[in-house]
Amino acid sequence: MTALDALLGGLIDYAGLFPPAALDMRAAVRSYAEHRGGRRSHALGTFVVPASRLEELAGERAAVGPADGNLWPLSVVAGERAGDDVARALAFQSGNQPAPGVAIVSIEARVSSVDDVARLSALVPNTIRLAVEVPLSLDRSRRQSLIAAVASAGRMAKVRTGGVTADAIPTPRAVAEFIWDCARARVPFKATAGLHHPVRSEQRLTYAPDSPTAMMHGFVNVFGAAALAWRAVELPHGAEPPLELLAILEERDASAFEWDRDSLRWRRRIMTAGELARVRGAFARGFGSCSFAEPIADLGALGWLQPDSGADGAATGNTP
Repeated sequence: MTALDALLGGLIDYAGLFPPAALDMRAAVRSYAEHRGGRRSHALGTFVVPASRLEELAGERAAVGPADGNLWPLSVVAGERAGDDVARALAFQSGNQPAPGVAIVSIEARVSSVDDVARLSALVPNTIRLAVEVPLSLDRSRRQSLIAAVASAGRMAKVRTGGVTADAIPTPRAVAEFIWDCARARVPFKATAGLHHPVRSEQRLTYAPDSPTAMMHGFVNVFGAAALAWRAVELPHGAEPPLELLAILEERDASAFEWDRDSLRWRRRIMTAGELARVRGAFARGFGSCSFAEPIADLGALGWLQPDSGADGAATGNTP
């Protein structure tokens, strides 16, 4: 396994149903099927679907072809009535005639209190991952309380790293604090929204011809920061994230990242393929994106990976 393989394995959860791509169900399902059969399928994670659209998904999944024992892993996004949506998802999974060809592996929900975390965790069986979104708009002490509750419940956290407006993009400082607090609590996390591009850069926020642009986080920056945090947390450190976490999140120079077969080097820091694999498995689980093709194409444009030729109609990165 190369270092880039270690980073990419199952990294990108496909959320083509969500803005700004907002594909219809048929197009999103067919796009996911194409990517599963493509030569970059190693990087593909779950299919992300709102709980309210599970039955619609089942119909389109069946139209793609027989399951043949090849289950599509689903991440189900709960809405404002999270408890009802969890019940809907569990009924879909374990009904008398469960949908062929799909299996719910994760449920994602927003919370605003420690009690919400406990309540949701009690509803979701341990056989299904629960990703609890921790709003970065909260002050840090409240975020830390939520992360501690997620740790107590044995669940994973979720962080929103972008949106369709500039004010939806959190600061590098807020992302560094989240990653560091999760590392200290040994809480795995996933990211969502705004991570279509490998390296931090100015990008369009939507597909509109007059779309505004903003400085967006890069997924190599974020997952590189996670690797550094996972390593650093074993050393004597306080509550504040090490300066290198903020520095790598703010890095805009793609040439500062160097890949070879066995490692990723960022300036003077080296992350081995084995270390990246361990971090991905235990800590930084992946990110949701309404495009799978664009992150792969961007890696190719940087000369890090030959891009896949497939397209899914998405060009920016904002997901549920």
